[in-house]
Amino acid sequence: MNFTTLFFISIGLAMDAFAVSLTEGLALKKIHIKHILRVAFVFGTFQAVMPLVGWLVGGMFYDKIAEYEHWVVFGLLAFVGIKMLLEAWENQKCENHGKCDISSNIIALGVATSIDALAVGFSFSLVPGLNIYSTVFIIGVITFIISSAGVYMGNKAGQFLGYKAEYAGGFILIGMGCKVLFEHIA
Repeated sequence: MNFTTLFFISIGLAMDAFAVSLTEGLALKKIHIKHILRVAFVFGTFQAVMPLVGWLVGGMFYDKIAEYEHWVVFGLLAFVGIKMLLEAWENQKCENHGKCDISSNIIALGVATSIDALAVGFSFSLVPGLNIYSTVFIIGVITFIISSAGVYMGNKAGQFLGYKAEYAGGFILIGMGCKVLFEHIA
C-alpha cells in the first residue's frame, strides 16, 4: 500500500472523530489546550489501536480468505463507508430538526468512532508486506491532528461542518474500496 492510499484511508477513518471533535468543541464555552489534547489523544489512540487489533484477528483467517481478499477489502471499506454515510444522515437530521445530545464520555466516543478502524485493520491483514506498525502510527497521528483541528474549529466556528465531515469520510472509504477492487480486476 502506498503512502497516498494510506493517507486517504487515514483521513476517511478520522472523519467521524473529526465530526465528534467538532461537537466537543461546541460544548466548550472556553477552550484550553488541555481540552484539545485530551480529545485528540483519545481519538488518535483508538484510531491507531483498533486497526492493529483488526490486523491481528484478520491474520488468523488469512489462509481461508486470501483468494477473495480483494472482495473482502472492498466489502469492508464499502460497508464502513456506507455506515458512515448513514450516521452522517442521522446527524444531519438531528442538527436540522432538534437539539443534539452532547456526550462528555470521551472514552466511549473514542471507541465508537474507531469501530470502523477495526474493520479496516482486518482488511490490512490481507495486504502482503504491509508494515502495520508504521501504518497504525500514521493513522493515529493524522487522527490526532484532525481531531485537534475539530475541537478548535468546533469551538470557534460553531457547526461549520458537523455531519458533512462524516459524509466526506464515508465517500473516501467507499472510493478506496472501489480502488482496491478495480486494481485487482484490471
